[in-house]
Amino acid sequence: MKICIQTGNVVNDLGIEAGYKLLRECGFEGIDWNIDKALTSEMLQEGRVEGCIFGRPLQEILDFYREELQFIRENGLVISQAHAPFPAHIKGLPQVEEMVIPIYQSCIRFCQAIGCRHLVIHGISCCPEEPEMDFETVRKKNMRLYGAMIPVLQQCPEVVVCLENLFTGAGGRLYEGVCANPWEAVQYIDELNSMAGRECFGLCLDTGHLNLLRKNVREYIRIVGPRIQALHIHDNDGDGDWHRAPFTGSFRWNDFIGALQEIKYQGDLSFETFCQTDRRCMDPEYVPVFLRLIAGVGEVFRQKITVVQRR
Repeated sequence: MKICIQTGNVVNDLGIEAGYKLLRECGFEGIDWNIDKALTSEMLQEGRVEGCIFGRPLQEILDFYREELQFIRENGLVISQAHAPFPAHIKGLPQVEEMVIPIYQSCIRFCQAIGCRHLVIHGISCCPEEPEMDFETVRKKNMRLYGAMIPVLQQCPEVVVCLENLFTGAGGRLYEGVCANPWEAVQYIDELNSMAGRECFGLCLDTGHLNLLRKNVREYIRIVGPRIQALHIHDNDGDGDWHRAPFTGSFRWNDFIGALQEIKYQGDLSFETFCQTDRRCMDPEYVPVFLRLIAGVGEVFRQKITVVQRR
């Protein structure tokens, strides 16, 4: 169980050499790699996916990231998980759903090549602003999206694609997105794994999203159980998606730790706290202070989760 953090603002702001060095110095053992930045929603809206590195052959992708991979490895950081580009659906642009499929397939091959176990791919959610996107329509779209990953996953046995419990917004209000309901998450993952004939799919549990949708933390984790393969750990006040350090908001952390103990969670502890280390909000001297704080919280979480498992 390694303590990890999303590369997010730190590496983007400091550069790959200084950024990864700082993450290691502050106590992190692994990363959730933000390869999602390779394809923006603007590129999708304009149909410019050919400008995305993941639209090129695998060797070119590896060459493109060679230097960054070098700094990751020189600092002894494990690539625990990666975040694929998103979204997979844009209102009024149905072609996006087809455009992202080869991009995601390419991300899977890249993860296999670099030894990254988990790839988080956001699903498509219902939205009140699109009445035609009813539950059954969205389900069919998601099954097509994730089903298209199965042939590539069969060729990349070391990679697990993780769905995520999402929220969506409209008119200033928050609504449940795909996998926000734990039973829906179970249904998706079990059906996809049955289609694949092995465990190719899991869930990346996002604590901030649980809090925004007022979900019962223990109940959600107990229901999904060992299907939880990865984590996005962050806090908020229940109204905004803050992406801050634990205990800065209203999330029920004791329930979270207790439930992970119950299901005997074996994965890594990965923090998605990029807003807590945003240099646009603070002087740069404070960034290492918060990084060490987050890593320290991760160490306490690890001790609490694993102490029960060792008994």
